[in-house]
Amino acid sequence: MKPIHLILVIFTSLLLSSCSQPHNPKIKLAINPWPGYEFLYLANEKGLFKQAGLDIEIIEAPSLAEVKRFFRQGKANAMTSTMIEAVSLAAQHKKPISIVLVTDYSNGGDMILAKSDISEFSQIKSKRVGVELGSLGSFFLHQALAKHDLALNDIEMLNIEQLDAPDAFDKDIIDAYVTYPPYSNLLLNEFELQKVFDSREIPKTILDVVTVSSELIEQNPAWIKRFHRAWQAALDYAKQHPIEANNIMAKREGISADEFAAAFQDLKVLSANEQREILSPKGLSQNMQQVCTVLNETNSINFECKALSQFLSIGKLSD
Repeated sequence: MKPIHLILVIFTSLLLSSCSQPHNPKIKLAINPWPGYEFLYLANEKGLFKQAGLDIEIIEAPSLAEVKRFFRQGKANAMTSTMIEAVSLAAQHKKPISIVLVTDYSNGGDMILAKSDISEFSQIKSKRVGVELGSLGSFFLHQALAKHDLALNDIEMLNIEQLDAPDAFDKDIIDAYVTYPPYSNLLLNEFELQKVFDSREIPKTILDVVTVSSELIEQNPAWIKRFHRAWQAALDYAKQHPIEANNIMAKREGISADEFAAAFQDLKVLSANEQREILSPKGLSQNMQQVCTVLNETNSINFECKALSQFLSIGKLSD
């Protein structure tokens, strides 16, 4: 074989080989401040994504609303959020997205505070309950009511933002309120209120997730497994170097390391091993449908929930 022909054969072989390799997608991950998400930031800071063979850019956002906006505008193709934002984005954006990680679930952080004359949750029936409609709070309230064989129409539901809750109690506008730290701490300190329900009673229900454009999975589904590996590496690093890790993550949150550590008393962070179980279609799909139903009932979206699976799926771990 002539040298020129040999070179062409080698070049063609290399070209075909490179074409057969799965594409490593560029992931632009929008992330807002929340303790459960900070391990993603830690993974980036300590180079754990790169070690796992991932190409990830962290895009910091000040709020969940901004995270969704970045995703809709195409500035990000992945995002951290509660299940509420994932479902509402799927319903409104109508472009396929996939959940690839459940970072944590609320384990006492979300709660319902009531006036002192309401000693147990069942007495909330026919009462005025404040909640931020179209948010995680409305879904949490729906689940709390269902736990006690009640429904949204069994109460008078009022749209009250967290910062307006003290004034609503002060003016006797509400009898109970759906809240979470640090707002719950302020209400308990200022008023004679008591906790009548919290998320420990409905474990694995109030979820925080990482959602991505489904195109990223189509390009190369194998990256999800590497993503989980980097996630676990961040959890392990935080366990092995707690002071350093907490300082890094707390600084981004704008709180002290002690305050950051205390936040984990009311949430459960999920390891890579726990992902396989919680990302099972049965469990997560049910949660997605429940969220969709509540968002429709509270007029936050207008969407046929039976069609949700067309736009919101669960990214499968490759073996």
